[in-house]
Amino acid sequence: MGGSTYHQAVDAEDGTDGSLVHAVIKQVVTLAAATNALTVDLLREVDLTEPLANVLWRLDPEGPAPSMRSLAATLGCDPSTLTFLTDRLEQRGLVERRPSPADRRQKVIGLTPRGTQVRTRLIQTLTANSPLARLSPDDQRHLRTLLARAGADPDQFTCPSPTPPAIAG
Repeated sequence: MGGSTYHQAVDAEDGTDGSLVHAVIKQVVTLAAATNALTVDLLREVDLTEPLANVLWRLDPEGPAPSMRSLAATLGCDPSTLTFLTDRLEQRGLVERRPSPADRRQKVIGLTPRGTQVRTRLIQTLTANSPLARLSPDDQRHLRTLLARAGADPDQFTCPSPTPPAIAG
């Protein structure tokens, strides 16, 4: 009887009781763990923890600087936690806080040139060494489409642009 153990296990999990979804989730978690393992040495090298790197990763150097509040919401953390992380990143010269151009009472957070360099290095290391890099470009596009259908919207990865407050009339 031909076939690998992997394919036999996947075929056996093709029921309607959620076992296939469970198998996919296990694969996604395994892939995430492999991706995280790639960063361990790099984070040590650039003197960052995973939460600090996550803040850098979420800041788009090409987009508008997000408010502290919107960045905290994107990260799913309390604003006080983001303040703590931002303090650490400022001490390292990677980000800066400045008044929002739309509302000077709010603070926005942006990358410094050094922060952009470190962020670029993180992204290049992860993309070049990711297990996903083994997939063909067509497979990568297909996977991206499937993940988007499942709700993994890449536009939600970085912070949304601040929307001006509605004017009551």
